[in-house]
Amino acid sequence: MIDGYIMRSAAWDALTPVDRAAYLFFKWKFDGLNNGRLALGCRELAAGIHVSKNTANRSLDNLEGKGFIARTKLSGFNIKNRVATEWRLTEYPCGVTGELATKEFMKWVPHEKSTVPPEGRTVPPEGQKRPQRKAKYG
Repeated sequence: MIDGYIMRSAAWDALTPVDRAAYLFFKWKFDGLNNGRLALGCRELAAGIHVSKNTANRSLDNLEGKGFIARTKLSGFNIKNRVATEWRLTEYPCGVTGELATKEFMKWVPHEKSTVPPEGRTVPPEGQKRPQRKAKYG
């Protein structure tokens, strides 16, 4: 179940459909006691939601960047035991550290689009008109 406050958040609105599927996969792995021990790598996520490994990795980055999930234990190819990265859902307390639910996604705000023109172009100040060209013929 996804609570209404999550679906009404700006962070939820900014997620792609693939990101939302990845979030649901995390919720499916969560059993109520294992928050902070949700072992999930991009390969398993890719197989679980039927996308490429790169797309799954991008979804993990997006979910983490918007505050839906947080890493509790890092993993990678250079680590000898080769276990997947462990995560926690920020909407629930962490079962590993005892940290309370941070709900970081509620603090996420979209970046404002820049109104600065691209480099190399100038915009005339307001109230100033551009000089009119003289007609060549007449």
